[in-house]
Amino acid sequence: MTGERRLLDELMKAVEQESPQFVVRPHVPGLRKFAAFAHVAERFGYHYLGHAQGSTALNNPYFLFRRAPDAGERAIPVTDVELLYSQMVVDASGRYTPRVLSNLFILPIVLAVFLVFPGYTVMSVLVAVGVWLAFFACYLVGLGVTRHRKTKHLARLSVAGVEWPPRADA
Repeated sequence: MTGERRLLDELMKAVEQESPQFVVRPHVPGLRKFAAFAHVAERFGYHYLGHAQGSTALNNPYFLFRRAPDAGERAIPVTDVELLYSQMVVDASGRYTPRVLSNLFILPIVLAVFLVFPGYTVMSVLVAVGVWLAFFACYLVGLGVTRHRKTKHLARLSVAGVEWPPRADA
């Protein structure tokens, strides 16, 4: 079963049971396809609310959808696919920094373990430091790209009048 089909099956189960909310893990490549699914879910009255509690550290987190009170009589979707995509990009950008930074600080320990076997020499320590600096440079570039994308998509959401992330009382 394809990822898109699995998502639609989860949505149809929630619609049939009139569940107040449902949580789904996308198995589709890319946020644009998942945004298209969220757009379809909007037609059935389920609003995209971001990451489910406790899944933000995962590479493929769970996403939460909540049923609107007027879901039964809804005829047209409220949100544009591109706005849903922007909401998802903003959500994903919040996961990048802590996860990657924690891995970056574990890397010197891993490199030290590998240096134990052949022995510590000046050359091997310099190579290990060079490897760590290369990963740190990649981290900084990724952080810059992530912040640029987040700023761009937050601007798109503010122009459209969408408050993201949603307030807890909404």
